Order: sequence, then C-alpha cells, then structure tokens
Amino acid sequence: MNNEIMAFWARIYPLSDLPRTQQGEVGSHVSQKHVSSGEVLPLDQEVLYIIRHGAMQVLDRDVVIDSLIPGDYFGYEVFFFSRLAGQSAMAVQDATLLTLPGSVFRKLLQHDSADRFFRGKADILRNRARDIHHWRTVSRIDPYLRLTLRDVDMKSPVFVPVEATVVQAAKSMLHMNATTCLVVNDQDILGIATERDILKKVVARDVDPNMVNVRAIMCSPLITVKHDDLLFEAFSKMVRSGIRRLVVMNDKAEVKGIIEERDLLSVKGENPVYLAGEIARAETFSTLGSVFRRLQGMAMRSVGEGIGIFQVGRLISDMNDQILTRVRDLVLAEMGQGAPVPFCLLALGSEGRREQYLATDQDNALIFSWDGQDKTLIFFERFARKFIQALLDLGIPPCAHEVMITNPRWRMSLDQWMDVVDKMIRENDLDSILMTSLLVDMRCVAGDAGLAGKLKSYLFKRVGGSSFILKYMAHAALRFTPPVGFFSAFVVEKSGEHKGEMNIKKGGVFPVTQGVRTLAVEYNILETATEERIKLLRDAGVFSAGLAAGIREAYEFFQTLRVRTQVERVRDGEKPNNFIAPDRLSIIERDRLKDCFKVVNEFQALLQNKYGLHLLT
Repeated sequence: MNNEIMAFWARIYPLSDLPRTQQGEVGSHVSQKHVSSGEVLPLDQEVLYIIRHGAMQVLDRDVVIDSLIPGDYFGYEVFFFSRLAGQSAMAVQDATLLTLPGSVFRKLLQHDSADRFFRGKADILRNRARDIHHWRTVSRIDPYLRLTLRDVDMKSPVFVPVEATVVQAAKSMLHMNATTCLVVNDQDILGIATERDILKKVVARDVDPNMVNVRAIMCSPLITVKHDDLLFEAFSKMVRSGIRRLVVMNDKAEVKGIIEERDLLSVKGENPVYLAGEIARAETFSTLGSVFRRLQGMAMRSVGEGIGIFQVGRLISDMNDQILTRVRDLVLAEMGQGAPVPFCLLALGSEGRREQYLATDQDNALIFSWDGQDKTLIFFERFARKFIQALLDLGIPPCAHEVMITNPRWRMSLDQWMDVVDKMIRENDLDSILMTSLLVDMRCVAGDAGLAGKLKSYLFKRVGGSSFILKYMAHAALRFTPPVGFFSAFVVEKSGEHKGEMNIKKGGVFPVTQGVRTLAVEYNILETATEERIKLLRDAGVFSAGLAAGIREAYEFFQTLRVRTQVERVRDGEKPNNFIAPDRLSIIERDRLKDCFKVVNEFQALLQNKYGLHLLT
C-alpha cells in the first residue's frame, strides 16, 4: 500500500486509534478497487469497504438505507448479524474503494473501540432497514398521497366573453356539458360562474336571465392551482377557501381545466375529501374520534412517503379545523341552544401556524362579543367545559400550561382581550412575553373570524409599536443555542432517558419560530405560517434572498427530522417527543444538520444586532 493510501487509511476512526505498527500490519492487506457509476456490489461476502473517492448507496431489496461519501465504511453488518436478503451497494458516481479481507477485519474487531464502533453502526443500519420495510409492509402506502392533478381527469374549460348574458353563458355550458364557465375579456380571465350562481343569483330571484350580464354573477378573483400540485394540496386549498372547484393552470400560466370536489372523490385511497365528509356527517364524538385516529395515520403515511413537511402540516391543520368546527356544532346541539352572541374559537401555537403534526395537544382560546349579560358568561363557561372534554374524549391531550378555553384567561370578550393586550404592553414581564408570543400565532378555526381579525390587528399595532416587547420577544429566540460544540461536534445528552440525543425543537425549531414571529409583528405581517412569514419578510427586505432560503430550508429540515422520529416512536408504541439521535442519521444528513445549525447561528446574530440584545442578560 502506497504512502498516500496509508495516510488516508490512518486518518479514519477507529483505525486512527490503532498503534502505528498495527496500522501498518492491517494496511498491508488493503486492496484498491474502482467501480463505475451505477455498478452494484452484492454484500454477501466478508469484506470491509472504505470509500476513498466518490459516493455509494447501500440498498436493501432495492430500498436505499444509507448514503455514503469518502471516509465511510460499508459491508461490516455481515460480521455481526445474519444478512438480509438482497442487500447491496451501488455507486452513484465513479468511486474508488479500499477493501479489507474479513479475516483481517475480525482481528481488528478484537480491539474494544473498533468492536463498539462497528457493532453500533451495524445495529443502526439493521434497525433502519427494519424500519423502512416495516413501514412499507405494515403501514400500507396510500397512493392518494403521491398523486398530482395531472393524474386526475378534469373538465375542459368553457370560456364566455364578459359581455355575454346569463342565457348565453348557460347555453355555452350546456353545449359543452359543463357546470362551470370562465369569464374572459380578451386574454384576461376575470372570474368564474357556475350553475349554482345562476340558480341562486338569477332564477331564485325571479330575474330575467336575458337582462343579466354574466359578469354580475361571476366570482372573482380566481383561485388557482398548478397541474403539478399534489391532490391533497388542492383539497386543502378548497377547504381554506370554502369552495368546491379550482382552476388548474399549466407551466405557461394557461388554463388546463377545472377540478371539482367530486373529481377528487373519484380517486382511490384514504381520501381527505372522504374524511371531510365523514367529519361533516358525524353525529357523535366517538365517530369524530375514529376520524381523528385515521387522520393521525394519514399524517404518519404522509411522512413515510416523503411528502413535504409544510404540505403535511397544512393538510393536518385543515382537517383538524374541520374536526374542531364539528365538535363546536355537536356541543351546541347537546346544550340545546345557540350561542347568545357571536364568538370565535382560536387555534394558538403550532396549530395556529399550521405546523401541528403528531405531538398534538390543546392550545386554544375563545373571543366573544359582550352584551353585558351575566348569562352570556355562564353560557361560555359551560360551553368551554363541554368542548374541552369532547377534545379529551377524541384523544387530544390537554395543554400542560392550561392554554385552553376552560381557563378564564383564555376565554374573554373582545374588549377584555384588548384590555389584556394593553396590560401586557404596560407590564412587559415574562408572562406578558409568553402570552404575546402565543397570541401572535392566533388563527380563527370556527366562528366569527371578524372578532379574531379585530383582536389580531389591535395586538400587532400595540406590540409592533413597543420596542420593549419586541426586544424581549427577540431575546427569547436566543434562549436556546444550536447544539453544536467545538470542532462541529453535536452536543447531546450525557445521561438519562435521552442519552445520546438532542432536543431539535429547542436547538433548531424554536429559535426560528420565535425570531420569525417577532419580525412578523414588527413588520405587521398577519400571516401565521413560519414558511409564509419568511417569504413575506424577504419581500419586505428584512431578509436577503439567500438568508431567507437558508432559514426556510433549515426550518424544513429540522421539522422533517423531528416528525420522522416522532413517527418512529408512535409506531413502536412510544410517546412522541422532540429528541433525535444524531448517530441514527446518515453522514449526509449529519452534515446537512450542522449546516442548518450554522444558519440558526447567523439568524440569531441578526436578531442580536437588530434589537441590541447584547445589552440584555
């Protein structure tokens, strides 16, 4: 073995820990092997491989279970466990490998450090292969989750000129056997009109359709989707917009067709549209509980399928909103009376940001109009008790900090809420900062959205004008630093239940969430989702395009790792938490995680400079 290869060999742990003489003895048996991109090596022989140049993937029955770069080993698992059928390694680019015969490697394993290192890696790889195949065989893959709008037959668009009458529009739709038409002015699409619009706005009012212009009954502006969007994203947009059809655009921003709710219903799989229908028809809390459990299964399958974490969050939030709305309706029916005044149920925290996944608990609040009647207070106290108990019966655990509408602090009239905001500004203590951070993420999920809008506008105006509150909110984003120490080593728990793990929420998710929400308040960005807030802050010039992309990608990666680990724990019958084990990640994932933590450091430095946080202790 030449000196260059020997030097490479001696730098790699645990070989680097061997005495120099033993390094030379082991090295004398090393051979070099070249493999071409796409070449596959069966891993059924006792040979240890080390990548010197290039990149490889380890496959188990054609499923990638590890991605490898220079300095990585493979082939060691056969020395510890019986082989899983069909395991191999494939070059993803031309590669140079160093090989060590099994007999020599077994001698190397007589050293405790080497045995511990390779046995640990073999155990991780075996568990990863088991996890992937368990997922594919036990948690069936739902085809619905991967389908895009390209995969669905949709109706061709019917165009009618803006000057057309309702009768002319109806004839055009009848001729094309359509229920919808797009209203155009030259090349511009102004809006959409449907059979239902004609019935409600013309026929039901006994108006002569020959005398009504189609423009008078159309809905505008258009709500569109792209033909490459996932089906469940289209469904989520329908739910959020309260509509039953969307206009589908191609890559050239041309209309490709009209997609309707019934088109989505025709697709096989655990269909969110079916679940939404079951929620709307549910007459008991036990029925809703069954749907909620199926929704959790859908979330787990979405993660297993590699669906984008932001998309999963939007889907789950939209479905949760419908469940909460139905719970409200059933509770009111059980009470035998409607609410005496308008009111609004709010989602706070991660649910308010549409970033709720598996570790679900209750973070909610209630606003109502005040009519000066004590019976109104009594009504909402009763409603709150029944509503929260129903959520508990569904399987949604209570908030550990009692951020629920059974707590009078989170159930008030609009005027009382505004008084609380004023008090928070005056006192600006720790409790005020925590409450402000929760309220900033408020989102109406059921009821009078106008109440939520008034409170949020007032909150943002008052907090955005308080340099003290903003400074202390930003300071909270610096409370936890990324868990990376000297020489870029991960900082993990040294003992206890989470030994060898790190809290990805504290070190990654929270600094981004808190920092971005602080900036959103200052720049009056009412959007709640962290991803959207980042985009809008970029558009406002707060972030450069590069920093915005870095923060978004880091946040997405943190959440992906967090939720993926939660899925594994739930599947194994454990309670989900926010800890991940770095040694269960591939080298590529570990390197990416370190890069993401660097972005968090950069973001925290921006906050520190912007708000003068070096003056705070």
